Amino acid sequence: METTILQDYERQRFLEYADSFRELADSFQNFNVEERLEEQPVEAEERQLILWERQLMEQRFVFAGQLQEMSRMLFNIASNKRKVEKISEKKYRQLTREMKSEGILVGDLFYIRAQDGHREYSVQMKTAKPVSISSDDVAGLLAVLLDVRLVPHRNCGFFLSQEWNTYLFQEEPSYHVLTGTAKAIKQTETVSGDCFEIFDYGEGNVAVLLSDGMGAGESALKSSSMAVDLMQRFLEAGFSVDAAMRLINGVLLTGGAGRNTSTIDCCNIDLYQGTCHFYKVGAAPSYLKRDNLVEQISSRNLPLGLVEEPERESVIRYLEDGDYIILLSDGVVDAMNQGVGEAALPEIISRFQTRNPSELANDILGYVLRQSRGEVRDDMTVIVTGFWESAR
Repeated sequence: METTILQDYERQRFLEYADSFRELADSFQNFNVEERLEEQPVEAEERQLILWERQLMEQRFVFAGQLQEMSRMLFNIASNKRKVEKISEKKYRQLTREMKSEGILVGDLFYIRAQDGHREYSVQMKTAKPVSISSDDVAGLLAVLLDVRLVPHRNCGFFLSQEWNTYLFQEEPSYHVLTGTAKAIKQTETVSGDCFEIFDYGEGNVAVLLSDGMGAGESALKSSSMAVDLMQRFLEAGFSVDAAMRLINGVLLTGGAGRNTSTIDCCNIDLYQGTCHFYKVGAAPSYLKRDNLVEQISSRNLPLGLVEEPERESVIRYLEDGDYIILLSDGVVDAMNQGVGEAALPEIISRFQTRNPSELANDILGYVLRQSRGEVRDDMTVIVTGFWESAR
């Protein structure tokens, strides 16, 4: 027996909701006061009124963009092609018998095929007695019985309970990552204006985020931390990176032109496919280190919060076992330019032979500080992510 996660009726409702959001967004964009501003002459009071109308129009465009993203997200949900099916009766009886011998009662069990081909299992379970059995232990048992390496989903409860609950297990990704960081705070400040976060989201995705707020200290941290926090929330909610950046740009714009600006450096790693997407908006160059070869990945666009439709540059790379991804904030580049110059960074990075991400991050920051003779004129952040094949 096989079925799709969304039935035809449910899918149609999602598509209708998506159309409604799209039409509502279009209605918000049908306002224009630009021609009135160009008319001459204009009285001071009337001009002030027109400027207010322009600000309102900008906010309408921001809101329209948010509605469009909601429409896109609902359409993507409706287009989900996952298939759900039950395992064979023979395999199910064998599994329930073996699990019962371990003190675990099994109800419904479904096999889910994701769009990228990896497998997931939804299992209804409870413990037969008041004992502590972790979801990791269950993943190990299921892996043996189903002949596939499994790990608990990130939202899976840590322990089984004596009540019936549904637990989700997914095929172990082909790759794993480890991350190390190093940072230095601007010498006239007590807090860094850089903000970063590393987290899992979606199915086998890891995001490495770095944002550099305008200025330094608390004010810069306020902008950068808001950008990183919103980015994480949007990605975990299922938005694409591009959609999340558009929404954050709208939030920053409503704070007033130039008052809230932040760079975004987003490295999105797919642990099943072994790919890495670099998304950069106003960010410093990133680097991909493979043995002694180092590739620089740059962008030449403006930070978020300056224009209505920000330019977003993205680059995709296929990773290999032992690769390192290095993200830097602007302060690192500026410090290098006090010494041998930014252009020397790829060669410098290629010299470091350590395989520990934390050590590599500290080695890079230490070298940069020597170039600036110990001066920290701007916040510096170095994030190194190592990429390896998972043991089989």
